Amino acid sequence: MAEPEAKRQKTEETKEEAPPELEKDAKPSSSKPLRPDVTFETSECTLNVIPSLGGRVLMPLTDGGMQYLIGGARANLGIKKGRYLFEVKVVEAHNPSEGAQRSFRSTVSRNLVRVGFSTQGTSLLLGEGGDSVYFDNDGFYVADQKRESTSQRFSRDNVVAILLNLDAASPNANTVSLFRDGVRVAQPQKLPEKLLGKPLFPHVSFKNITLHVNFGPPSVPLPFTCLSVAEVPTADGVEAPAPTKDGKYEVIFPVAVPDEGTFDWLDDFLDKNPKYVELSDRAIIKWAEKSGISHTEQSTWKHCNDKPDPQFRVPLLDDFSARRVIQAVAPTQPRHYIVMEVKSNLVKEERSQLLKRFSENYFKTVAEVVMGEPPADFKEKVHKALLTEKQEKATQDWKRRKMEKEQERLQRKRQRELEEAKKRAEEEAKRKLEELERQAAEAAAEAERAAQAAEKAEEEKKEGEKTEGEKGEGESQAETKGNDVQEAKTEVKEEKEVKDEPKTEVKDEPMPEVKQEVKEEEPEELDEPCPQVVLTEEDKAAWFRKKATPDLTSWTLGSCFAKFSIPDKDEGFSEIRYGWSAKNEKANEYLANYIRKSKISNRIEDLMPGDWFKSKLAEWQKTLEDLKNKQKEFQLRPPQPPQENVPVMPEAQAAQVEGGEAPQDGQTQAGQEGQTQEGQTEGEAPKEPNSEEPLKADIKPPSPAEVDVMAVDDVCNVNGSPLFAQFAFEDWVLLNLRAELHLMANAFAKDAADPERVGIHDQHLAFYYQKYFKKQLVPKHFSTETTAELVEKLLKDTLSYDSDLVLVAKHGEELSDFGLLVKLTEAARRERQAKIDSGDETVKLRFEQQTMPPPPPQQVLGGYKGDFKGGYKGDKGGYDKGYNKGFNKGFGKDGKKGFDKGKKGDKGFGKNKGFKGY
Repeated sequence: MAEPEAKRQKTEETKEEAPPELEKDAKPSSSKPLRPDVTFETSECTLNVIPSLGGRVLMPLTDGGMQYLIGGARANLGIKKGRYLFEVKVVEAHNPSEGAQRSFRSTVSRNLVRVGFSTQGTSLLLGEGGDSVYFDNDGFYVADQKRESTSQRFSRDNVVAILLNLDAASPNANTVSLFRDGVRVAQPQKLPEKLLGKPLFPHVSFKNITLHVNFGPPSVPLPFTCLSVAEVPTADGVEAPAPTKDGKYEVIFPVAVPDEGTFDWLDDFLDKNPKYVELSDRAIIKWAEKSGISHTEQSTWKHCNDKPDPQFRVPLLDDFSARRVIQAVAPTQPRHYIVMEVKSNLVKEERSQLLKRFSENYFKTVAEVVMGEPPADFKEKVHKALLTEKQEKATQDWKRRKMEKEQERLQRKRQRELEEAKKRAEEEAKRKLEELERQAAEAAAEAERAAQAAEKAEEEKKEGEKTEGEKGEGESQAETKGNDVQEAKTEVKEEKEVKDEPKTEVKDEPMPEVKQEVKEEEPEELDEPCPQVVLTEEDKAAWFRKKATPDLTSWTLGSCFAKFSIPDKDEGFSEIRYGWSAKNEKANEYLANYIRKSKISNRIEDLMPGDWFKSKLAEWQKTLEDLKNKQKEFQLRPPQPPQENVPVMPEAQAAQVEGGEAPQDGQTQAGQEGQTQEGQTEGEAPKEPNSEEPLKADIKPPSPAEVDVMAVDDVCNVNGSPLFAQFAFEDWVLLNLRAELHLMANAFAKDAADPERVGIHDQHLAFYYQKYFKKQLVPKHFSTETTAELVEKLLKDTLSYDSDLVLVAKHGEELSDFGLLVKLTEAARRERQAKIDSGDETVKLRFEQQTMPPPPPQQVLGGYKGDFKGGYKGDKGGYDKGYNKGFNKGFGKDGKKGFDKGKKGDKGFGKNKGFKGY
């Protein structure tokens, strides 16, 4: 197909506009090459790159999620001056299967090639740091982490040559250029300032691509002659340091206590030893991120530093299939490794399985014990990190406060503007209203004056006609009348003049502006300087940083910490080092103390209640039900009338029976009825005592309210009434909670079967409560905020906490009949009631009554296939009289006979075919 004319002309114009080639032919070198066998060492390749054919062909791994990860390889020779090039050819582009996919974002393409240069010791992924430059297959040049479109694309079967010019005498000094099939496709690009003067090593990165790298003479001629990387003389190049001197590669297994500087130590170690490759799930996630695959930051229940949950939304990455591939490949590639498995390195059985993978003779396995007090430089870094975290938090809070204050200021300003606008509108409306009222008043006055003038004119006209008719009368009368008329005219004229006086014109004067005093913002509020934090004494005493994400999940730590141990040489390690502890004894002692403390602070995930607890719980539930029934029976007991010749009932019992109040101290029933203390009526002779009956005590038994609670023998009978007669809903709840926590605290020691587990820690009280009673312990239901407050505020007579916040039962296992718990509950109730009676309303209990959902309907096995139409066609009497009567009667005696009889009741369920199966 012919090339379009417009495209051809544009290509020709581009060729014509291209600047002239400034690169000149290189002079033949007479110096001996520094290293004619330039290649890629295994230690300078990522784990998914397999060098073959003497390191000239680089093949990627594309199985188990490795197809998403970018690979990289750096040559073993660097260039420090002169002009040299190397070639790269795309041999094969892979299209591996990715399986069932979910939506995920990637910032890089499926097939990727990057060719360039980097400094020694930097990341093997080109472009990760600022110490590298490269061209990619999409036509971009990346330097100093800036990406610009400066070249043309290249793809499969293209031979690209990248030229590094460090010749100070060349016009293109300190530049890199790209050529495709012998033609320049990128003009010389400047190197970043920080790379000048440093040896630069040939470097390639790729994904799902097989590359052929040629360090020898170029296979495709260029417009000029140039030396290759393999021809670099000693004066212009530098060799990469040898991986090892004795051919042995270390595999380090860090053995560290969880959450005690584990990953901080690892990061510090990798900074000092960049040759080591980290083998961990954390490293795989970082690799995927650098490869352009993002993941959510939301933490899940199984997320921890040792086994993170990345949530890439890519199945082969989310299930860590890449871990399986890396575990298979890593032992075959001689290099330095550090195996970061927090839990597995602490457990002997799992540690031995990891050790077996590196059994080749070129590996030296080392157990690095990192526990105890860290060195001073590590503490300094921890304190520096703590200070940075505190400063960032303080800065964020300061910015938030500043923004809030600025928003408040703008809000107040808008409010003032609205109020001023509203006030101006009201004043304008008032002024217009006054103007309209004034105009209306003037119009009314003008109309009134016109009417009066017309009336006066009519009267004058009538007076003139009357004067002409009376001319014959006497002169005196005419003169007098003329004077009167003249006076009247004068008055009218004066009145008219008065009315016609011009009124003073009221001019609209502008309303004076009301100047509101604007309160200036305090400069210290708006211009508050950013606070500078300092470390407290507690921070300075800290050895480790507490991170938001733990090293191990709680259920993992709780199930395995008792198995933690420090390795010894019998396990097969070549060497055991103690990084923070000088001796093995100190490390063992430190770990033993950690395990002992963990037995208190960590919970047992797989703990199961034992037989002792189950039997005691069943006994308590039956006891509780009996106590509630006895209280109901006592409350429903009818009052008994007093009988003659019967000793007087004790005041408290009489008051309890009659529902009234007990008599006050010093007052007797006999005194209220007008009797003497001996029961005699005044004026009546004393009766002879009956010799057959025993003498009654003169002092009556005290009322239940006066009885010492702890001295009661039978809580169900205190002078005829139960001790718990006054229990309300809250009292029963607290009694049950006392019994439950008492049983749980005593059963835990039996079920844990470990003398070092002295009890339940406060932070795990709700967890174990769920384990033992299959329900939640919510402190807010008892008007408290925490479990510690619940115990100390409402149950301090039964339970307490020791110095380690471990729950302790005060009464041990001697509570055989649970009577003591009833006494403690009644004593607490009386104390609380006394405070309420004295006016203290704060001690009132306000519990939330939790309603239990109804149980699910039981499924009937067999039959029951018919509907209810037949049964409900019968009248109500048939169901009630037949079914219920027969059902109850039948199950009381014979069962089946009565039940069948009930089904035949009065056209009710008798016709229901569905019940035949039942």
